[in-house]
Amino acid sequence: MPKGKVIGLGGAGDGIVETRDGKVFVPFVLPGETAEFELDETGKRGRAVRTESPSADRVAPVCPHFGTCGGCALQHMSEAAYRRFKLSALERALPAGAEPFERDDPVFVPARSRRRVSFALLWNGKLRLFGLNEAKSSRIVSVESCAQLVPELEKLILPLRKFLTEGDLPFGAKKGVGDVSVLQADNGADILFTLPFSPDLRWRQALSDFGAEVSAARISWRRSERESAEPLFVARTPVLNVCGFTLKPPAGCFLQPGREGEAALQVKVREYTGKAKKIADLFCGAGTFSLALLEKKRKIRGVDSASEALSALAAASEGRIETETRDLFRTPLFPDELDAYDAVVFDPPRAGAKAQAEQIALSSVPVVVAVSCNPATFARDAEILSRGGYVMKRLTPVDQFVYSPHIELVALFEK
Repeated sequence: MPKGKVIGLGGAGDGIVETRDGKVFVPFVLPGETAEFELDETGKRGRAVRTESPSADRVAPVCPHFGTCGGCALQHMSEAAYRRFKLSALERALPAGAEPFERDDPVFVPARSRRRVSFALLWNGKLRLFGLNEAKSSRIVSVESCAQLVPELEKLILPLRKFLTEGDLPFGAKKGVGDVSVLQADNGADILFTLPFSPDLRWRQALSDFGAEVSAARISWRRSERESAEPLFVARTPVLNVCGFTLKPPAGCFLQPGREGEAALQVKVREYTGKAKKIADLFCGAGTFSLALLEKKRKIRGVDSASEALSALAAASEGRIETETRDLFRTPLFPDELDAYDAVVFDPPRAGAKAQAEQIALSSVPVVVAVSCNPATFARDAEILSRGGYVMKRLTPVDQFVYSPHIELVALFEK
């Protein structure tokens, strides 16, 4: 069985093990340890079987499912090692040759603060599996707890599993897969089933009974992510307080994973935009930043492709925020549109905002605030802005993806 010294950590937190046949990535080992492992079929990754000389940075995981469930990768690290890894990974991803900029204090969000989660569901004949996916796999781990979730969400795991795996509800086809996403709103759980068949009368009645049993706010259904969700049980409309505004998010709406992380990002976006009077919020979703920025005499335009989220934003702001449905990947705002603003905020998906960054770089907007959940695509977009004359002045890391290798950031650019 192969064996080698762990010489460092890769970007995903896996140990880099040096062997006589080359380097192998092995999860859940730490620098300085010697790992004995089994190779997978690629010959480039391994599964640790035994470790020697445990690192002083090794700690006992807080979750019994760590190592099988793919939601966490770093629970075996001490707090100090964890923070070092997160910040060093961010530094490695930042654009090479960037001018010196101010590194604001990082924000580390506590565990058990995640307010949304997506569970996996599989059925094959009488077999029913419900839980979370293994790392880099479609296999499902039947979890009973989660160290990331807020307590109200964690308490829903067992009732949901029982409802979906122990009953005799018809699943429309002999086998298939789907998911159940849950948002913990301020007034209860907002549950969304994404299953590739239409709910019959039995499903509708069962979901109504289940919603009442667990005191859910709303339960909705859609056959695919391309469809709008149909509410099947509504005890009350889910609401979120966003900086004093009442947001009623549509089912499946993208939101920041937790309140603490969201608040940290909002503070920095407000600080970085300064006294700007006209702001364009691009990839705005339901208004995490638009609502946080809304003040008297300030004009805000929110742009996104999610029309239902924009409708919720418009309602929450009582029409004070101008909204536009637009695919910014295909049709970004162009310089003649951007030049009307004192500041631009953009918070794209993990793929980044290449097309939009290219147009911002050609504009004369004096302040640009970039929010990113992917330092790699942020570095690409930052380089595009730099070539257009923008200088990165400040950056704040926000670790709201607890126990994962991912980290969010907010950066200020000026021209």
